[in-house]
Amino acid sequence: MRAAQAPAPAPQPVTPSGAPPPKAPSGSPPPAGHAATRPGGAEAGPAPDAPRVLAGFLVSFDSDELGTFWPIHQGLTTIGRKDAAEGLDLEIDHPTTSSRHAVILATARPGRLEIEDLGSTNGTFLENEKITTGMRYELRDGASLRFGGYAVIVKVI
Repeated sequence: MRAAQAPAPAPQPVTPSGAPPPKAPSGSPPPAGHAATRPGGAEAGPAPDAPRVLAGFLVSFDSDELGTFWPIHQGLTTIGRKDAAEGLDLEIDHPTTSSRHAVILATARPGRLEIEDLGSTNGTFLENEKITTGMRYELRDGASLRFGGYAVIVKVI
């Protein structure tokens, strides 16, 4: 008999240093247990000639029972539908994923990932709750994430 697992702790707010948490747009509260920040706090990315540093992975079992995975490197990762837009870092072959669906901002050492929906048609879902377009949400290790109807699991390293 397996022991019951305790529920995962709720994600913490993602806020710029010293700034109070932002107010959610009226009528669009963030998913329960998830806090968000507005983009625009200009985080400095790695230098163009800097080596790529691995921050995490996205793993899916939707189209392959053995799993499909994508590495997430430090910096900005743009996610969209395969062959639908130029400049995508991570291409998903699924009809419910928008051409430019979402972005992940990653830092490494220690790994920290944040997701932002780019106004996708079918939404981005964190732990089965739709996130607000233009807001950033912290991704925790083991979190479930959906781009439209395509599900992935987050692995932060």
